[in-house]
Amino acid sequence: MRSRTSIFAVFRHREPALLISGQAVSSFGDGVANVALTILVLETTHSASKLGFYAAARMIPLVAFLLVGGAVVDRFSRRVLMLISDATRALLVAGIVVLSVAGVLRYWELILMAVLFGAFDAIFLPAFSALTPEIVPESLLQPMNAIRALSTNFVGGVLGPALGGLLAAWSTSIALGVDASSFVLSAAALILMRSTPRPKRLAGSSMLQEVRQGLQFVRRNTWIWTTLAAVAFGNALIFTPSSILMPYALLHNLHASKATVGVAFALGGVAGSIGTLVVGSMAAPRRRIRVMWTSWLISVAAGLILAFATDVWEVFLVPLIMTPGMIFGNVIWESMLQREVPRELLGRVTSVDWFVSLGLSPIGLAFAGALVASVGIRAYLITAVIICAVPGILILLSRRANSIDAGRASKPAQSLE
Repeated sequence: MRSRTSIFAVFRHREPALLISGQAVSSFGDGVANVALTILVLETTHSASKLGFYAAARMIPLVAFLLVGGAVVDRFSRRVLMLISDATRALLVAGIVVLSVAGVLRYWELILMAVLFGAFDAIFLPAFSALTPEIVPESLLQPMNAIRALSTNFVGGVLGPALGGLLAAWSTSIALGVDASSFVLSAAALILMRSTPRPKRLAGSSMLQEVRQGLQFVRRNTWIWTTLAAVAFGNALIFTPSSILMPYALLHNLHASKATVGVAFALGGVAGSIGTLVVGSMAAPRRRIRVMWTSWLISVAAGLILAFATDVWEVFLVPLIMTPGMIFGNVIWESMLQREVPRELLGRVTSVDWFVSLGLSPIGLAFAGALVASVGIRAYLITAVIICAVPGILILLSRRANSIDAGRASKPAQSLE
């Protein structure tokens, strides 16, 4: 029997330790900045609608540039691209700090920063995923992805916002200065890493041809395109809107205090962190598709608890179930892509993953708010759970989607890695 690997075994290797340490610091800074920028936009505009436009200004270019970003990632050193992205984002935040301290910051400058951030995120996200199998032993891919999820979920989603709220109450400029410094430290970690070569590619191929190659690879592999199509609906109808549906249920339906909203999100952060520790310390399952989709379906089903909740404690169950289940499946999925996709295509395939997975989310947010207002949160969530669960169940039962694991299911555990 293969023994379990400690999630912290990653730190025994120099390159992964530098990469994940730098990104943990950056995630912390992002958590601080998310609170500070929200307050800064409201202080600058005094408008909730303009805050919504600001959020869209970052997400739309992220989605729009992902396919091109993936092609760029498969042309150049992934480490260098991440370094450029960190350095540029540090300068963008520093520029906002300078304008804010000088008292001349305007809304359009915040929008411009959000757009540029989204564009560089479109390069950074696939670059991180594509760089990981270049520097991490295959047996540690799952622990590495789990630690990344832990840093994003707990460090960036709990610790960062907690300090961000305190700092922003004192000075939004200081809070944003912390974020700019975190990008500098992340860039320093990348500089300390050894150089990585450019990926192999066909000479003379155009950017469009390379984007098409990534799309064709996804289309040829049933396990990828079916999962992406199903996940797009899950993100758009349940997971992304949960950030507004839980507060709505607590404040509007149950007339709870504002503090309970913070408790609900904190519970999700803690539960998600526990989920990453579990999945990071376990061996990759033989039947990855089925384990992954079982986990995601449990997360989807948690929406029914929110639909029928009549007390605050029932709402608290939602993040306790939904967040770790979602993260558990995500870690298996990303590790699976890094194992099964050729490295020279990994940037493009990862960008397609992000593009499809997030593509419907902005629309889903808008529709969720409108539909809940017209039909009620219960009817909306029951319908959304059915729409999202059916494709997942079909993938669980599909021989073609599960054929990628056929060889693994017949192998002894010690030979899987």
